[in-house]
Formats: sequence, C-alpha cells, structure tokens
Amino acid sequence: MSAVTLQSDALEVVCDPGRGFAIDAIRDRSSGAEALWRRPGHVAATAVRALGAAGEASIPTFLDAFTGGWFAMFPEVGYPAADDPASFLHGEVVRLPWDVLDAGERHVTARVQTLRRPLTLERRVEVDGSTLRVSERIENVGALAADYAWGHHPCFSRATFAGGRIELAPSVAEVPAPAHDPAHATLAPGNPFTWPHAPCADGTTEDLSLVPGARDGRVDHTCLTVPEGRYRITAPRFDRALEITYNPTDFPYILLWQDFGPPAAFPLYGGGDTFALEFSTIPCRSTPDAIAAGALRTLEPGASVETEIALTWTPT
Repeated sequence: MSAVTLQSDALEVVCDPGRGFAIDAIRDRSSGAEALWRRPGHVAATAVRALGAAGEASIPTFLDAFTGGWFAMFPEVGYPAADDPASFLHGEVVRLPWDVLDAGERHVTARVQTLRRPLTLERRVEVDGSTLRVSERIENVGALAADYAWGHHPCFSRATFAGGRIELAPSVAEVPAPAHDPAHATLAPGNPFTWPHAPCADGTTEDLSLVPGARDGRVDHTCLTVPEGRYRITAPRFDRALEITYNPTDFPYILLWQDFGPPAAFPLYGGGDTFALEFSTIPCRSTPDAIAAGALRTLEPGASVETEIALTWTPT
C-alpha cells in the first residue's frame, strides 16, 4: 500500500504502512505548521520483508531507509548489539512493510510480525479533530518468552519550532558517554545535570529547552527520565504548541537527539535540521546499555501489551 493521507478540519497526517508505517507529516491546517522533519533529497530504500545483516552492519542499512518523520522502534531501541543475529539499529519494524488491516478517511490500522523474534506489533493511527491518536498492541506469538525494548522516534523540525521551548520535567538528566560524534558535539559527556542547563565541553552550559533559531552544526545526545509521560514544544513563528502524551509506565525514558547540520559526510551530508524526543522503555542509547541496566522487558507466550499516544496541536 502506498502512503495514505488522513484528514480532519484541523489536522493532516501522512503515513506509509508499506515503508515501516512511518508517519511522514503532521500538519496543523490552520497555521500550516509541520511538526516533522524529512531528510532532504533522499530517496529511501524500498521496504521488503527481509532484514539483511544484523549487529553493527544494520546501521548503514537503516540509514538507507531513513527519511525522518516518526517511526516506531521495536523490538529494540537505539544502537544494536555488535554480534547478535537478532539485533538491529532501532529494531525491525521500521525496516519492514506492514499489512493494512483497515483504512478509512481518518484512520489506518496495520500489523507487522518481526522476523528474528516471535513478536507482532499492531498499530492504529487516527485523526480526531486537532489530535493524532496512535494505539499500539504488541504480542508474543511464539512458544517461548522473548525480550524486547519499545519506543518512538519522532524527528521534529527545528525550523518549525525555532525560538520555541521544549517543556518537560525530567527527574534525571545526563549527557551519556562517549559522545556519538565527538568532532561535532558541544555537551560534556558523562555528566548528570539539572534540566535544562547541560554542561558543555568548553565549561559553559547549554539551555536544552531552547530550540535554536538557526542550524549551528552540532549533534548531541541527552538521556532523560520523565515521570509524567508528557512533553510540549512551542512554535512561536506559528503561534502554536505541540503536546505529546503517553503512559509513563510504558515509556519512562526519553533520549533527546539533536542534529543541527554538522558538516560531516555520511550519513546526512550536513542536511540534518532536526531534534527528536525519543520516548522508550530503556534509559540509555543501545541494547548493550539496556542489558547492563536490566531494562529489557519480557513478553511471555500469548501475552500482549497495549499503549496509546496522543499528539495535539494547540494555540499558544
């Protein structure tokens, strides 16, 4: 199935079940504000029901298909384990075509079964006025228990939210070590801090709640524990704010990823202009980190878990 457009009087949403069920656009129709960033000039690899090489070799194949937008991470979140044949950057479901079960003017429901674990994910995306509702259900369809991590990766547009604020209330904030891209990172890795003032490598601090007014060439990660399951981002240029709510028991952690156009070649060739607030089940950046923290969850045979996420554009 090709990309589908869901509309209400207030909202337009574009999603693509045939390509990892990515959500490619979330546009407030009254102001024209577009929440999501799309990778410029990239024609994505076609989704097929095959995964290719696992472990570290899964990083470039993910980037072949990566176009930005909002995608689910399951049954892994973040970087893979290097030598695990069932480990893939950001999991399997973003790489696979999903089977559409039901579709209408304002909703689409699709399902995918993973290849390296006996797990399924069913997802309904529905437009309801100015709110986008995403309902998900995971299930173990195998004969043995299976470990998993689960999360969501919305790539927000810096240009849309320029000069705005990220409003959240983390109980724990830390810059993880090592830096993902030391040549273009500004934050000092390995340091806990009180949100939003993160320590920088040059001895200053950075207000991470402020969305920069222009690309500044940096790329940074910040690990957050957010007990309330909510964040809000203001877009002063449009007099709008975007609010996301979810069950904090399902997704107690957020990874803040900022890519504001570092002058590096692979993978984005300086084209990054995005930040992501990736809410998930793990407190860190990788499967090995999650294993070390005891953060992987287990789904018994026949067991299932459901969750719901709501995203709303509102006037400021």
